[in-house]
Amino acid sequence: MKKIFTLLLVVVALVANAQTPGENIDVTNYEIHLNNIDFTNHTLQAQTIVTLTAVNSTNTVVLELKSLTASAVTATGADVSSFSQNDDVLTINLSSALAANATASFTITYSGNTFNESWGGIMWTTGYVCNMGVGFESIPHNLGKCWFPCVDNFTDKATYDVYVTVPTELTAVCGGNLEGTIDNGDGTKTVHYNMPQEIATYHISFVAGDYVEWTDTYNGIERDIPITVYVKPNQYDKVPGTFVHVKDIAAFYENNFGPYPFNRIGYSITSVGCMEHVDNIGITSGVLTGNTSQEEYVAHELSHMYFGNKTTCSTAEDMWLNEGFAQFCGVFYRSGVYGEDDFQQEMSAKTSTITKWCKSEGNWIPLNNIPQTMTYDGSAVYNRGAVVVNTMMNYLGRETFLAAMRDHLNNYAFGASSSEQLRDDITASTGIDMNGFFDTYVFTAGMPHYGVNLLDVTPNGNQFDATVKMTYQHYGPSHVGQNNRVEVTFVDNEGLLQTTLVNWDGMEAEKTITLDINPIAAFVDYYNHFLDAKLDKNLTAKAPGNLGIEQQLILIVNSVADSVMLRGEENLVAPSDDTNIPGLTLSTRHYWNVLRLDFGDADVSGKFTFSNNVNMDGDIIHTENDSAVLLYRANVSDTWRVIPYTQQGNWKLGFFMVSDLQTGQYTIGAIDKTQLGVAENTLNTKKMILSPNPTNGFAKISTEIESSEILIINCLGQIVNSCKISGNEATISVESFPAGIYFINLLDDNKNIISTEKLVKK
Repeated sequence: MKKIFTLLLVVVALVANAQTPGENIDVTNYEIHLNNIDFTNHTLQAQTIVTLTAVNSTNTVVLELKSLTASAVTATGADVSSFSQNDDVLTINLSSALAANATASFTITYSGNTFNESWGGIMWTTGYVCNMGVGFESIPHNLGKCWFPCVDNFTDKATYDVYVTVPTELTAVCGGNLEGTIDNGDGTKTVHYNMPQEIATYHISFVAGDYVEWTDTYNGIERDIPITVYVKPNQYDKVPGTFVHVKDIAAFYENNFGPYPFNRIGYSITSVGCMEHVDNIGITSGVLTGNTSQEEYVAHELSHMYFGNKTTCSTAEDMWLNEGFAQFCGVFYRSGVYGEDDFQQEMSAKTSTITKWCKSEGNWIPLNNIPQTMTYDGSAVYNRGAVVVNTMMNYLGRETFLAAMRDHLNNYAFGASSSEQLRDDITASTGIDMNGFFDTYVFTAGMPHYGVNLLDVTPNGNQFDATVKMTYQHYGPSHVGQNNRVEVTFVDNEGLLQTTLVNWDGMEAEKTITLDINPIAAFVDYYNHFLDAKLDKNLTAKAPGNLGIEQQLILIVNSVADSVMLRGEENLVAPSDDTNIPGLTLSTRHYWNVLRLDFGDADVSGKFTFSNNVNMDGDIIHTENDSAVLLYRANVSDTWRVIPYTQQGNWKLGFFMVSDLQTGQYTIGAIDKTQLGVAENTLNTKKMILSPNPTNGFAKISTEIESSEILIINCLGQIVNSCKISGNEATISVESFPAGIYFINLLDDNKNIISTEKLVKK
């Protein structure tokens, strides 16, 4: 028992003293020698010299090496007593401790079959090999370790010297500057590339194979920068058309983010995909179209030289700092190359896509602290990150945003940063408190919803003072937004627009804004510059056509003499104020804002779709007893009311058609027919037909039974009329009734309701 206890103490002590890769050391340079690349057996024979400085006194140096096997380890400046490998961990034991601040170099000789997954690692194809610096499946994702021993993370950056030996007829390309090529006299040659900037291990790269080089020069703001593109011989003719705008893209990035931070603008063809290796960006053959159809990838990867390579996310959980910014830049560059309208159109479409993605409760996750199973998720990280970056730019103003980004990139040049550090950097750079923005958009799941209600307008000399009520709701987890800042656009009777930024804290506030126009309506984020829980579209129609908002609202221009200005919004939150109508429940998930301005005669109608789908109206429509109705109010000071419409479909799925669609707010409600005295188990057992329906005067009732009675009930649940039916038909008058929806209940001789239908009074 005593021996077992003693052994246990030893094991516990060893575990307690075990170091993680990179602990207590700072690598300053990797000198990598790929001495033999076997294209047939997919093996490497290599040697790497790792030069490092001890951060603290240490008896071990722990590195990472994946799949390959170390056969020898020697050192300069330290004494190696032994080394061992356990999975991906290479542990080098020292005879005596390496003192803090001391420098040493470790030479590791290794070889073996290389590692790859479906995307990542050392990728082999016939006659070609390349590395992809990360893997989507591997956790952690960094895969520098699959071709040289290293500290394989985002933060321990170093310089590099890479030597690659290949047959004389082949080409090898690496990141950095080509320092020279040596003819080895044995049918091989060795190229030497030097990377003078400190970069992460997943950013250094090599490719080798039968490549041809396409070259150009970009005249940068500080220096001439070489452009190199390495492709297979049969792809060469496609390079000029594919990269026709690469200099324009580089100029756009330099003008906005500062001087180009690396040595050349370099791309090399890979077998699987695109990867932001410094000076040697991997691009897949699918990008080489010979035209600009895949130009977004050219721009996206080049922007990584700033976002990801110059400044790197400190953890995989903050990958939006790399990929979100690059995905944004892959659209933002279009403003410089194709014009501002092109950029806004592309960005607005991406924003709407992410708004729809965020509707799903399964996607309610914060932008930072992303699980590593989702690090490279296209929606959660790339596109949502891009939309949040665009929102940040509009929140700050473009020039303020760009100046802050230049400051941040310089503050963390060739280092790594976190979301919190970016937040604090922008706050310091701009003087604008970014805590509220990051809490709402980065650290909290879901998305905000901003509302505006125009309360009052008073003349002020030649101007007008508009008082608005701003509201905040959060779509997703409970959150109260602070430092809220969003664009509000006012419109007058002539269709003139004026936009301003409005700031407030908390759930609501009243603001008075002086305008040059006399507004009749106000809208939040008219131009879709912000990520918020709203889907919208604008249209000025000069001919018949449709304006669809996700098929749940379609504005239909049937005819137009001159033009009609339309805006449709679907707000993905509950409308304010209840109707106080017994038995009627308003949607908790959406309402619509509609703007209609006619210039000349126009005929405009609206189609509003309802469904018991969980993502639409399943919150209020559960069974056939829940009868959908459409409600309207002209503005927030008005009360919700049922308006005339025609309805098609059934209780599960249908739509309301509204003729002569008016400016105002619309929402879906549900009438609980059991609360109106309609027994669920007897509904519609006897058919009843109303015609015409809708009507503005009389309606004919046809039934399958004789000598019955009907009750007419309004939306308040009140009986407004009753009458007897002699035979199978009767005619009722609703001419004196207010416009709206009424329920016609058919009674048997025992006063039981045996059928019910809705009647619309126009």
